[in-house]
Amino acid sequence: MPPQSTGGSDSFPSDPTPCTPLIAGVALALVAALLSMPAAAGGRVYGLLDQGIVGGFGKRITAAQQDQRHNWGFGNGTDMRTNYTSRFGIEASEALSGGTQIETRIEATIDPNHAFSFDRHVYIGLNGELGTLRIGRTRDLINGAASRFDPFTNDGLVEDKILLAQLGGTGLFRLPNAVTWFSPQVDGYQLAAQYGGPVSEAGTHAMKLLLTRDSADHGWHAGIDLPSREPLAGAGRRFRYGPDARHLIAGAWQQVGRIRIGGQLMHATRDMNGPGVDPALTRPDVNPWGFIGTARIPLQTGELKLALVSSDQVFNKAGVWQPIREIGGGYELFLSKQTMIYFQLGYEAKSGGGHWHGGLYQRF
Repeated sequence: MPPQSTGGSDSFPSDPTPCTPLIAGVALALVAALLSMPAAAGGRVYGLLDQGIVGGFGKRITAAQQDQRHNWGFGNGTDMRTNYTSRFGIEASEALSGGTQIETRIEATIDPNHAFSFDRHVYIGLNGELGTLRIGRTRDLINGAASRFDPFTNDGLVEDKILLAQLGGTGLFRLPNAVTWFSPQVDGYQLAAQYGGPVSEAGTHAMKLLLTRDSADHGWHAGIDLPSREPLAGAGRRFRYGPDARHLIAGAWQQVGRIRIGGQLMHATRDMNGPGVDPALTRPDVNPWGFIGTARIPLQTGELKLALVSSDQVFNKAGVWQPIREIGGGYELFLSKQTMIYFQLGYEAKSGGGHWHGGLYQRF
């Protein structure tokens, strides 16, 4: 039985990790499988274009504080942005004997600022009575849990904060050497487990577990993240976090009439004084708990989105402490099943700056 979707908008940028031998091997096997499958096997080409304009107001962020992944680098100006939701992919499946099904998928981010590569998904998998097993590059399992309560369809300045806070600054957004298993659903319950190999010789292994339960009008999830810890570039291969980094999440969603509300609690633990941690990194003595609250409110021609995000356990790609106190919302106007126009507005209290984001979202 195929797993439930944990992709949501699947919109966050992948980490700039190199193509490893495992990924290269999976990619070759995947391409060969795609080429050998007949048209009746269920193959398809798909994509999405998400183009927007972003701007800021309030306190201008200095160059020393800029971090584009956190979107605290735009200051008070405006800029065009091809959002990380934009993608191009090919997927196919074919039934084998005994009720087993083989599936393959490759997917790339469409980003004019970077060279084209299949940086989002490159995996091959099997579906059967014991669930689904996938081998290759794919989304971090804990990161994917955001789709269960995140109200936003596409990548945006408010949703970015949701994804960052959920991972607590500990995880990679894509695992390049992953083995991921989804159990069959039993009475709405599903267990997922994921192993991620090191990205570099100095890296560490990752392990993630996620348990979910869903019914027609409510659901919950709980997970543990023992993240990979890759070294800081140019910092003598010293890790961002200590050897005992850990991240716990527990969340739920509920349908109340037409309105859907959701939320998640998070607890992040680091050993910043452990061996291999860069002594120059900030060691804030802060609350390990964070939370996210969201709501989706359907209107006649679209949907209103609301979000509140709070976490002290967020660090940027260089290991610099950047806590989040974000309040934001947005509106999505549905022009068709494939097209929408959106607008998002957020204010981040810690930095004293706000931002807005609008654009066009088009599937093909």
